[in-house]
Amino acid sequence: MAVDLHLHTTHSDGSYAPKDLVDLVRRFDVEVMAVTDHDDISGVSEAQARGKEVGVRVIAGIELSIEYPLQGRAHLHLLGLFVDVKNKVLLNVLNNLRQARRTRAMEIIERLQKQNIDVRFEELQQLVSGQSIGRPHIAHLLVKKGVVATVKEAFERYLGRSAPGFVAKKKLALEEAIRTIHEAHGLAIQAHPVSLFAKDFKELRNYLDQFKEMGMDGVEAYYSYHPPELTRFLLEYAAQNKMAVSGGSDFHGEAKPDIKPAIGTGHLHIPSEIVSALVDFREQKYGR
Repeated sequence: MAVDLHLHTTHSDGSYAPKDLVDLVRRFDVEVMAVTDHDDISGVSEAQARGKEVGVRVIAGIELSIEYPLQGRAHLHLLGLFVDVKNKVLLNVLNNLRQARRTRAMEIIERLQKQNIDVRFEELQQLVSGQSIGRPHIAHLLVKKGVVATVKEAFERYLGRSAPGFVAKKKLALEEAIRTIHEAHGLAIQAHPVSLFAKDFKELRNYLDQFKEMGMDGVEAYYSYHPPELTRFLLEYAAQNKMAVSGGSDFHGEAKPDIKPAIGTGHLHIPSEIVSALVDFREQKYGR
């Protein structure tokens, strides 16, 4: 049985609709998956409905961007797994983030217009069709209008960090993000620790110690871009600290064409036992 607990749909920055993503992962023999869209849970119900039809268990998840003092390209993301998608605290936080994304998109459009690019916010709204707006949607609009040839070119020329259309997005403080996931009876898992760009395992351990102190439940040890020695370190750290272990490809589709569901860049293997271990961890935390 293949497992993948980190996948994105068109409801954030993926290129597959939720039901199509379920159909796709079946071709990779995935039987348990998690939809973990950025700041959005609206694609979960569609994926779960399709999963029931075709025999794929779909776990409700989310990925949140965290404001944290890191250097350079380093960034911190938090996965919430097994969240209650009807939880009012979670829905309120996500609604605020959705409004912030809308405001950010409008600012990006304004910056692009100042670059003499004929693009309007109304066009973006039609393209997104009620979903949470992200930079990939703007990139697709630029491709559709012939401003650029590819999504990659859109980011390089207009939307990337050093490009004229870049606007930083609103992020949550780590404590608030963990508290929100816990309010929804989910597990707060640090996503892809490789993104911290720690200079060595000692520095990475210091980061993880800080996150654990704030209430983080576990780490994503199995990940597409994790070298074997990093995975081993994370597994040892989780065992020593009685923390949960998760794993996922971080599949997006077109935005990350080198990554495939379950296998990542071709070498990823996520043990199926982590699913039952995560379920047990959650039951110990919240009860049945």
